[in-house]
Amino acid sequence: MELVLLEGFAAFFLFLHLVRPLFKGLWNLEGVVLLPLLALGIISGIFPAFGFRPECIPLLVFSIFINLSNIPAFLALFSKLQNDDYRDRGLVYTVPALAVFAFSLWTALYFAPSMDLELSGVETLELRDRERDTLLWVRIYRPDGAAPDLSPPPRPLLFLLPPVTGSVQAVDGICGELRDRGFTVLTYSRPGFDSPALKPGGGYERLSLPALYRLAGALGRGLRDARANAYGKALEEGRKEDIEFLLGELAQNKGFQDTLAGTDRDQVFLAGYGAGGAALTSLAGSDDFIRTCRRVKGIIAVESPLLSSLEGEAPPPLQGKAVPFFGALADSLVPRKITGIGRVPRIRLPGLFLVSDRFLQNGTGRYKTIARTLRVCEAPALLAAIPGAGPFDYSDSPRLFPVYSVLFRGAGEALVDREEYAGMAASLMANFAVLVLENENGGEAEGEFPAHDGETAAETRVEIPLVKTNLDGRIHLETGRVWQLRDSGGILRP
Repeated sequence: MELVLLEGFAAFFLFLHLVRPLFKGLWNLEGVVLLPLLALGIISGIFPAFGFRPECIPLLVFSIFINLSNIPAFLALFSKLQNDDYRDRGLVYTVPALAVFAFSLWTALYFAPSMDLELSGVETLELRDRERDTLLWVRIYRPDGAAPDLSPPPRPLLFLLPPVTGSVQAVDGICGELRDRGFTVLTYSRPGFDSPALKPGGGYERLSLPALYRLAGALGRGLRDARANAYGKALEEGRKEDIEFLLGELAQNKGFQDTLAGTDRDQVFLAGYGAGGAALTSLAGSDDFIRTCRRVKGIIAVESPLLSSLEGEAPPPLQGKAVPFFGALADSLVPRKITGIGRVPRIRLPGLFLVSDRFLQNGTGRYKTIARTLRVCEAPALLAAIPGAGPFDYSDSPRLFPVYSVLFRGAGEALVDREEYAGMAASLMANFAVLVLENENGGEAEGEFPAHDGETAAETRVEIPLVKTNLDGRIHLETGRVWQLRDSGGILRP
């Protein structure tokens, strides 16, 4: 509501400036000259106050243009000179300007985020990694905020690594959906790494402009440009360190203490968005990680191309030893392309890859690393793409940034409203976990596969407290090289 009010005030000031030539009552009001500048200040203040709001960009650009054209009148006002140039603006100028203004305002209001809903049963705690001198703000989602249910069966634990852009804000709703399906859900944000990150006492902390620029470069050009790709690899490495720290805290029961009462700490699933999902994919192919984290039953990667598996052109050698600083600067400005895919992880944990249905388009390069990972996996792996889902639709982005769902649509016709894709994603995650746990517990699986600790799955049936959901059969599924669970379609019809 605050955002819409600010947009409304700015729009009103711009409107008065545009219609001044048409209403004689405004001719003698010299202060109208200042209204466009005031509108520009309000719109510019939206971005530091509310974060990057793409739907406000047309209104911002329009207000900048109006202020540039208004400079002579602005200078005349402070020079105490008479200026009535605005009377010369006839319908030829006013009508097109009002049309552009109306479009800019419509974009800002139509794509404004829906109201934030406070979820109950959410606890926030602080964990500090002293080795890295890093602070993590952890959020734990449990039922209704009441005392945990200590009666069996305990709830599986799901660590969810949020996207670097959006962080906890972008997954708050889906964490609630996963909690409602039977998980205890843990997510977090890291100040100085995530944007925005949680702040002590409430609110969010945003990255600096240079950091945001590097982050935008990694997300937008990391698949094509070697320099942007290097920063993307650093993001994946940062997420690896985060999850290894959190799992270490869980194993030693240091930071969580009694916050996970009623949760089965030996049934852990890891899910990640973007760089987080890519980090989990790499860890699932690491012998050291699998050996030390045996309680992890499976991984889920959401829209997570593996930037760390891409190879780029080597930087050109410095030409001569003269003026090395300027030579190095010149070399740094030379673009270097991504040349191909190197080694991809051979995952040895059950994995689910959740992608946009753009995966089905021929010639797309975004998902090539994921497709190759499926071909070389050494444990059951499944790829799912919901028709009509865009790259941002499996999170809370359709609610927080509706314009992204319009600009980055899926390839096919949408099955549901944009804001419902997050719930379908949560159902796929829960159904996948059911498949894995049923196999491990000797449930409905048609065959057994060696567990990641080298032992075979247990034959004793254990009740699984996850809610299973029937899903639309048009969801596209692909299995990896290894699939020894029951029919992969069981994830849609559990």
